[in-house]
Amino acid sequence: MLPKIANFNAPKSKYSMNAFSRSWMITKLSFSVINKDRELLWFAVLSFIFSALFSVAMIFPSVIPTLMADDFTSDSVQLFQYVIIFLTYFGLAFIATFFNVCVVHTTKVRFEGGNATFGQSIRFALSKLNLIFQWSLLSATVGLVLRILQNLASNFGKVGQVVANILIGLVGMAWSIVSIFVVPVLVYEGLGPIDAVKKSTQIIKKTWGESLIKSIGLGLVQFFVFVLIILASGALTFVLASSFDVVGSLIGISVGVLLLLLTGLIFMVASTVFNTALYVYANNNLVASGFNEDVMRGAFKQK
Repeated sequence: MLPKIANFNAPKSKYSMNAFSRSWMITKLSFSVINKDRELLWFAVLSFIFSALFSVAMIFPSVIPTLMADDFTSDSVQLFQYVIIFLTYFGLAFIATFFNVCVVHTTKVRFEGGNATFGQSIRFALSKLNLIFQWSLLSATVGLVLRILQNLASNFGKVGQVVANILIGLVGMAWSIVSIFVVPVLVYEGLGPIDAVKKSTQIIKKTWGESLIKSIGLGLVQFFVFVLIILASGALTFVLASSFDVVGSLIGISVGVLLLLLTGLIFMVASTVFNTALYVYANNNLVASGFNEDVMRGAFKQK
């Protein structure tokens, strides 16, 4: 069972950490969960593979107006492009959400003292297909609206376009923030997309204080790892290029890109794990197994 926490505003432990020390601790604790459930990484890998395949599959329909230029007017071309954009956004959102549901479900079971298998998490996600479909529709719609607004901004002149793009970017960032807990809400409570966004927004308001430091902290650790990989792969590329010319350069670059990709996937899973732990703490006053009270309390704003 998870330990019950009396309230979020209890006095700080004398061992409380500052924000960035806590962020490093969050990174380590999240990785410890991944180490116990390594299938979490497979969900991220599968999400990437299916997303890549889907993106490639959408290339052909996107060039149909070019191949059949005589059969399309400018207005019909634009409409067709928006349809393709919507379908692309929907497909990518569906794939990402499906495998994120698998990650959150596996994490949820681990937090509760269990050990979900790869197949059990896949079956759970399949049981939520209706909600995943609904959320993907909403996500794709928001993405399309932002894209349309961005295209319309080109009519405002250079200064107007810059201002409009900044505002649109802020709206997109706000949407990303308020929807950050949507998947945990979907997994734990089975709410529809609108209610899930409302619930996610409530948790964001509760955790608005230092919770954003979490993203910075994970990002800083990831940045330093990226730098090390770039330096190491650069040195490897130099050595291989000296011995094998172009082939050696391609091998070194390929190794570096692969390592960067895998690192990005691992940190993406780590972020999802912590978001799930944060959701559990905010919604149920519980510290998830593997985390500790000081770390979780520090993610909440002080009142």
